[in-house]
Amino acid sequence: SWGKYGDRYSNAPETITDSMIVYEDDYFKKHTWLWDGKPHWAYKAGYMSRVQDRKSIEWTPNTIASKVTIKGNEARIELNSNTPNLQFYQMKELPGGTWENISNTLKIELKKDRNETVFRTMNLAGVTGPEHRIIIER
Repeated sequence: SWGKYGDRYSNAPETITDSMIVYEDDYFKKHTWLWDGKPHWAYKAGYMSRVQDRKSIEWTPNTIASKVTIKGNEARIELNSNTPNLQFYQMKELPGGTWENISNTLKIELKKDRNETVFRTMNLAGVTGPEHRIIIER
């Protein structure tokens, strides 16, 4: 199971944070989850959200999804990430650029026939996520 709330210990006391998400595949349907020798309390308590789409619950943190819109010689890039404690995004133009801190939305002037840019996340602990590469060729 996965906790429904990623901020369990910082929620208001009246918020129910015991809700869990479970993947309802054939295995789950044919087996009973036991807690202290009995069916788990969440079955009857109503705190179990069942999902059939595995992609809804299995995601890779720190990765980036991007939306790129091109108008003329300019690319507008929007970045989105499920990075716990995200501090900022970073960008580096290739070849040979250096990392610079950026916001999640930016515009890049397309100066070359091949424009290659790499992005990554950085969390509050200074840990970076995997590189996300965008190549725009004219």
